[in-house]
Amino acid sequence: MTRLVLSTMIFAVGASAAGAQQEENAPTFITAVEVADVRVRYLNFRWNEEAFEALEKGGDMPAAKRSWVIARLYPSKPITVDGKPISGGNLLILNPARDDAPMTFEVRVIDMREVLVDPNVIAEPPAGRTLYLAPARFERTDTVAERLTLALSEGDGTIKLSIHYGDRLAGLEFAR
Repeated sequence: MTRLVLSTMIFAVGASAAGAQQEENAPTFITAVEVADVRVRYLNFRWNEEAFEALEKGGDMPAAKRSWVIARLYPSKPITVDGKPISGGNLLILNPARDDAPMTFEVRVIDMREVLVDPNVIAEPPAGRTLYLAPARFERTDTVAERLTLALSEGDGTIKLSIHYGDRLAGLEFAR
């Protein structure tokens, strides 16, 4: 069931131009990064500047009309974000900017027993309890990641998650 939450369309269905674009931008695999006792699984979404700008600023593009599951967090020992405990399987979600609200990162607790996902579309985050919600601050960088790339690093009592998407870089820090 865990794989279903992060499942997306690996091969697009349909021969339309929109279908071809969707196939080009579809993730090619689920990957994981791990440091110490924290594992993170994510999909390698292809960089799409137009979609990211719509998420960042709001807009009519379909990408900006809903939230996106970025990753699943699997700590084997307790970690916290903003003082709230993160347990295995919580989702990291990127919510688009809406009205005057900025784009945000959210960590959400979900009940995996109630997740039903259509494997032919990019999964929308299932309902659940929000543990953490804060503005998603992406900075421009000189290097371009053609696909979403996550990395973990361990610091003094912290675990940092770096999120590199296209020419943008963001991070979240978890405490032990």
